[in-house]
Amino acid sequence: MKRLLALLLALLAATPAFAQSPAPAQAVVQTENVRAELLADASAIKPGEPFWVGLRQTIRAKWHTYWKNPGDSGLPTEITWKLPDGAKADPIVWPRPHLFDLSGVINYGFKDEAVLLVRITPPANASGSFKLLAEANWLVCEDVCIPEDGKFELTLPVTATGAPAPPATRAIFDRARQQVPMQSPWPARYGVAKSGDPTLIVEAKGLKADAIRDVYFFPAEWGPIANMAKQTASIGAEGIRIPLKRGDAKAALPAELAGTLVLTEKMADGEARQAFDVVAKLDPGFVPTSSLAAAVGGEQLSLVEALLFALLGGLILNLMPCVFPVLAMKAAAFARLAGHERSAMRRDGMAYTLGVLVSFAVMAAIVVGIRASVGEVSWGFQFHSPVFSLLIAYLFFVVGLNLSGMFEFSSRFAGVGQGLAARGGTAGAFFTGVLAVIVATPCTAPFMAAALGFALSQPAPQTVAVLLALGLGLALPYLVLSFTPALQRRMPRPGPWMDRLRQFLAFPMYASAVWMIWVLTQQTGADGVIYALGGMILIAFAIWLLKLGSGASAATWMRRGLAAVAVLLAFAAALKLEDGAATAASASGGPAAGVNFDGWERFSRARMAEAVAAGKPVFVDFTAAWCITCLVNERVALDTQAARQAFEQAGVVKLKGDWTNRDPEITSLLRDLGRAGVPLYLFWVPGAAQPKILPQVLTESLILSELAALPQSKR
Repeated sequence: MKRLLALLLALLAATPAFAQSPAPAQAVVQTENVRAELLADASAIKPGEPFWVGLRQTIRAKWHTYWKNPGDSGLPTEITWKLPDGAKADPIVWPRPHLFDLSGVINYGFKDEAVLLVRITPPANASGSFKLLAEANWLVCEDVCIPEDGKFELTLPVTATGAPAPPATRAIFDRARQQVPMQSPWPARYGVAKSGDPTLIVEAKGLKADAIRDVYFFPAEWGPIANMAKQTASIGAEGIRIPLKRGDAKAALPAELAGTLVLTEKMADGEARQAFDVVAKLDPGFVPTSSLAAAVGGEQLSLVEALLFALLGGLILNLMPCVFPVLAMKAAAFARLAGHERSAMRRDGMAYTLGVLVSFAVMAAIVVGIRASVGEVSWGFQFHSPVFSLLIAYLFFVVGLNLSGMFEFSSRFAGVGQGLAARGGTAGAFFTGVLAVIVATPCTAPFMAAALGFALSQPAPQTVAVLLALGLGLALPYLVLSFTPALQRRMPRPGPWMDRLRQFLAFPMYASAVWMIWVLTQQTGADGVIYALGGMILIAFAIWLLKLGSGASAATWMRRGLAAVAVLLAFAAALKLEDGAATAASASGGPAAGVNFDGWERFSRARMAEAVAAGKPVFVDFTAAWCITCLVNERVALDTQAARQAFEQAGVVKLKGDWTNRDPEITSLLRDLGRAGVPLYLFWVPGAAQPKILPQVLTESLILSELAALPQSKR
């Protein structure tokens, strides 16, 4: 959209015909997409007395023009006046805008009809007739954007008393004035969080949260506020609170933040859309934290605390089930090195650590880049993509074939690293560290959540530092082992068992590939199985062809060509997934098929707030099909027979948030809580002002204990 718009604007700038239309001036201009008419609220004007004119745009269905701040793309309508000497035209008075979300690009503008009001003041000595000439240009967009323009002329008689316009015209102006935002009756202020993001407070105290919906703040100028970041307003005792995201402007945030607040109010006889012009003053003493994070007792970590939490979380991540297959391979590689020179052990440990740290550094760079362009990012974000799930399934499958002895990697292909990891070798150790990071990203260990929540909301240096600390924690056990001779002496000696262990380790990799195919089916439906299994057959076929022989014969080159075609076809499945219904479940509002909703309601903020307000105990489970820790917790703690009975006897409202495919509402709440990924468990006790955040690794006894502690009157 932006690229297309830039191209069209460049064409506009290079084509004088747009700016110098030969069409004569008239009261009505009809273009292909907009009917524009210049109207006045008076049929005759009085000398020296202001009157109003309006440029009325009737816009083609599904098309839109732009507000004074067009958002992430577009241009506002401009009007250039040519008036009699002594006359004055004020700036455009803009009606309240609409929000247009075009594949994630946020625009502000108008659809159907818009009347842009301008106050005209004639000179005190005006007489005879008063002639207005105006040139207007606007950008009108749907899938494409088209610059249009028109020349307008309106002549009004000048009389001693003036005269109003006909009733039909006055009705147009009355409707137009109803669309103009009124000055806000409430004071407003804003503060800046440590992350640099502002939060707006409109002190509209006494509002009822259930009577207000669809609150949105339209910034008056581009730059200070990021338009593409989703707004999640809340209404409480302090009024309306709207966390915002810092925009792309390099300058400091202004002393006053201006914009238009639009909301829908529920009244006795229906709903009304209201708009208020707001000017919020910067309050240096207001350093906001997330309202929901504050509600659950969350505190903003310091950088030192975040680094410590990340290091501890990385250490515990070694115990998470998603990392087990790779760590078992690494352990086998260390065992093979037993008896070698200590320098070889140290090189191996340092190479593995370097692979982990380089991977986390790359991930940090990706996170910073996405956050700069999109405005938000979460831990494990790549697993929202079915393409990524398919490619990881291929990787696990190929690693399994290698461990099974189907083929050996040559030194040129040591980048995959698993075959080398089983035998030892610096390159293999490095890339085994890379693989450990890849498979660790869907997991969240204790201490990690708070650290990652801090990291993903901080400037780039802090983000990089925390992620590197997490990587150091993941690699630390093997680094310590490689530098500790006493521990090395306790390792078993190499022998024939090493080959059997290597072959055995292929099966966890096959199981991991099966898991990723299952995740893929939750994202794409049954078609994902066909693409994944078909691609794996093609990859295995390519490996078989390459094993048949080597050399420079014509037959060898033909086999290599066929193998290349087979691999390309396997990867073409990824393109098919990307172009297909990759996120059908989330797009339709339904849960992923692999997430068990038996006995659970689908999460929404509204349902959670409703149940809490009704005084019911509420348990919220944020999960995803690709999160192994989530699935294990469900099997061993949440969906056992004892836990089900306890939930039912206690009358708990059970809500499940499925994050298999990206869900903006869940992402927003995770961000509000200072968390970066799943699993996350919230438990509301009736009457409590805040929920309790449970540990990320659950047990049945912990759940039963929490439920048993509920007040008897609520059970």
